[in-house]
Amino acid sequence: MAQSEAPLLQAIEDLDQLPGVVIKETTQVIDAVMASIGGAYEAANKYKVKALPADKRLATVHNEPGTWSPSSKEVDALPEVYYVEESSSCCLRVCLAHFGGLNLRALQLHFYQGNKEKYTVQRPCKLGGCCCCPLEMSLFAKDGTLQGMVVEDYDGYCSKYCEQSCLCTYRQKVLVGSSRNSLVHKYSLVSPMCCCGRVNNCCGATCCKPQLFIDIEEPDGTLAAVAHKTYGGGRGCTDCCRCVFDFSNYVLPFPPKATLQERVLLLTAMLSIEYAYFSRRGGENND
Repeated sequence: MAQSEAPLLQAIEDLDQLPGVVIKETTQVIDAVMASIGGAYEAANKYKVKALPADKRLATVHNEPGTWSPSSKEVDALPEVYYVEESSSCCLRVCLAHFGGLNLRALQLHFYQGNKEKYTVQRPCKLGGCCCCPLEMSLFAKDGTLQGMVVEDYDGYCSKYCEQSCLCTYRQKVLVGSSRNSLVHKYSLVSPMCCCGRVNNCCGATCCKPQLFIDIEEPDGTLAAVAHKTYGGGRGCTDCCRCVFDFSNYVLPFPPKATLQERVLLLTAMLSIEYAYFSRRGGENND
């Protein structure tokens, strides 16, 4: 999408001054219809990235009292930080939706502030770490310089394969650097999908259990922050329908010492997790 066509949204420039962000995938009716009937089509995704209010206390475990779980309406009312839009081949999306590999598609993500593109993310089509092709996203500034990468953590193939297949736990590494040879591991995002992580995430981000927690760890394993995929605080049909059709909401608090570059990469990591594990795969009619 050309920069001139991007929505003119009120933006917040100082991301490094925010305690975090809230990410909301834009609801697209055509995607819900295609998912319902198993149609071989998926529209390009769009996300709104909003400023996390400084006065909100976030949960780090389930049923933690006094914590904030935003509804879709509350998220919509927050100040805009970025508008993120996917650019990918429609033909590729159709083919992969038919065969069940839609979540692996090659794409670019464009980060807009107002009508100006600030960052671009490039994601090649890879099969994943279990096939010795770890998923990855590369973040570039508007001048084309590499800022860093988010890579599926498959260091130590056997242990990571067992962790994914037996414990349903997935890891992404946030790497900072201006070239592939200079990348430095800054954070890891750990996403347990069932009961084998720091918390029990079974049925997380649903009406049964509102949050699915994603731990942000430093390279030594120290817990730096806790993000979560959220069902939403509402009790109406809107949040339920968004959950059923995989229109995701995420709350991402930043580690206090994270730089601007690292914060944008953490945001990229959340989108990498979204595409890999929480977006439609297709292939519903292949049985």
